[in-house]
Amino acid sequence: MPSVLITCPVFTPRDESPVERLEAGGCTVRHAPEGAHANEAELAKLLQGHDAVIAAGETYSHDVMTRVPSLKHIARWGVGFDQVDMPAATELGVLVTTTQGANDWAVADHAFGLILALAHQIVENDEEVRRGVWGRRIGVDVWRKTLGIVGLGRIGKGVARRGRGFEMTVLAAEPEPDMPFVREHGVELAPIEDVLRRADFVTLHLPASAETRHFMNQERLALMKPTAYLVNTARGSLVDEVALYGALVEGQIAGAGLDVREQEPSSESRFDDIRNVILTSHVAGVTHESMAAMARMAVDSVLEALSGKRPGGLLNPDVWERRRR
Repeated sequence: MPSVLITCPVFTPRDESPVERLEAGGCTVRHAPEGAHANEAELAKLLQGHDAVIAAGETYSHDVMTRVPSLKHIARWGVGFDQVDMPAATELGVLVTTTQGANDWAVADHAFGLILALAHQIVENDEEVRRGVWGRRIGVDVWRKTLGIVGLGRIGKGVARRGRGFEMTVLAAEPEPDMPFVREHGVELAPIEDVLRRADFVTLHLPASAETRHFMNQERLALMKPTAYLVNTARGSLVDEVALYGALVEGQIAGAGLDVREQEPSSESRFDDIRNVILTSHVAGVTHESMAAMARMAVDSVLEALSGKRPGGLLNPDVWERRRR
């Protein structure tokens, strides 16, 4: 009987049917205690004897996977796979899947929510009213401003749709654009330098990689207008936080909204006392609806692989092809 470990503490907060589907599919299901996999040694111990794991954000290194010979499938509850050593998984024959497309709308909502909150100083006004200060912090319009999208994938497209609803001019830097979408939604493609120079709001939607690390560095931040805002709901490594701090305190840009950080959970306090920064805890893609979708898709991938069907969201198809030979 296949054994599945679930490490997500909020896997099915309102709906137990994904777990029931695993059990109906002949799986033994175990939930890892919250915080029980704080390091690689603890994770490897928890994984012993399990064929598959529905994984949260813990690290799946070469060492961890080598120490768990039973593990055949890492099904990420989410779309990121930064914490999985993909070459090692492929070498060791471990399938890796993600729930691609399960939370695009939620991240796009959150990104646009940060844009609105920054523009209208919603957080600062809320804090002052709660202190008994009935002041009026004056914001700026979002309507008919210029939105710069860096990365026009699924989430970037969602932000573009929302921006068009606000009658914004939508610019995008995207090396492989979906031209039917671009034409349908009136998106103007432009080099990254032009996007940064012209946009009133810049929102990042790039994957994490060696090439995109510190994509927003001192030089690129200097291209932005002093009245412009930066939003990052993608990956923390995209932004050089030291350079961003300097740009904010020196007035090179007007503000920033960060849902993701270079280190998570972040112990860095440099932004704590800056009023023109909004910080959230990597929650952009987490809503009740998106959590349900991610749970359903993760379970689908596990059951598909167990039944001999190529699983959805597969990142290393070479492993699957080797199994089918």
